[in-house]
Amino acid sequence: MNTPTYDVIVIGGGPAGLTAATEAARAGLKVSCLDKLAPGGALINLGELHDSDETGNGPDVASRLTDDATVAGVELGFGEVSGVAGTGPFEVATTDGETHTTRAVVVATGLNKGKLGLPNEEEYEGRGISHCAHCDAPLYAGLPVMVAGAGGWADLEAKELVGVASEITMIDATPGETLPDVQRMEGRIVGLAGSNGLESVTVETAGQRKTVPTSAVFVYVGQSPAAEFLPDSLARDASGHIVVDAEGRTAMPMVFAAGDVRAGARYYLSDAIADGQRAAQSVVSALKKS
Repeated sequence: MNTPTYDVIVIGGGPAGLTAATEAARAGLKVSCLDKLAPGGALINLGELHDSDETGNGPDVASRLTDDATVAGVELGFGEVSGVAGTGPFEVATTDGETHTTRAVVVATGLNKGKLGLPNEEEYEGRGISHCAHCDAPLYAGLPVMVAGAGGWADLEAKELVGVASEITMIDATPGETLPDVQRMEGRIVGLAGSNGLESVTVETAGQRKTVPTSAVFVYVGQSPAAEFLPDSLARDASGHIVVDAEGRTAMPMVFAAGDVRAGARYYLSDAIADGQRAAQSVVSALKKS
């Protein structure tokens, strides 16, 4: 393998990835941060931020984190990673045919979109099924909506809908904290119906099924870790999240994970940023010893 081009490649440009890349670059390492879309990750789709030390809306914070990375010297790249090969140095391949070499890897790819797991779900994508309240809330002004999921990003999305939708119901297998102007329902969605977009859902709760009128479901259940490109030998938990130690180290030497993709993540912005900082500190320490 050729001499590595980078000291660190961070895969994923969300809050955890950008933070990790920035902190590693500030420590004098040569860093690349790759994302398949654009820097910011889930922040791009968030409006006003709640339960966070960050001020402004999601895109504002994404812009600040991106600016910090650029000033620190991080090379921001665009490309979907298709594989990571080697045991250090590593080759990081992208779907467009490029290959990058690096001494260490930080995986901060977050989660794939949530799914209800229903056979006709695709039929309602963009016609009642959404994954972004900040983007789509105005489409459902004055109408009843549901948020499937609880905690973390789901709570942020519910708060985004307050004052726009006529009624907001959060449905999940386990009840979460009470949010102002948001109803809670313990159960799950087992059916979707509507001839002109989504008009109602079938809900299973307390062993019974009932029809609930709704114009949209914002899906934050059934999310899977975006880690399909990593070797099967990398330790994961039962849900596919990457197992890490207290410093963000995975079972593979010089491979680290941060943010929502790791096992035990709570899906909060402040946690993702803290994860990125911790992973960067571990990378810097490990590379100095190597």
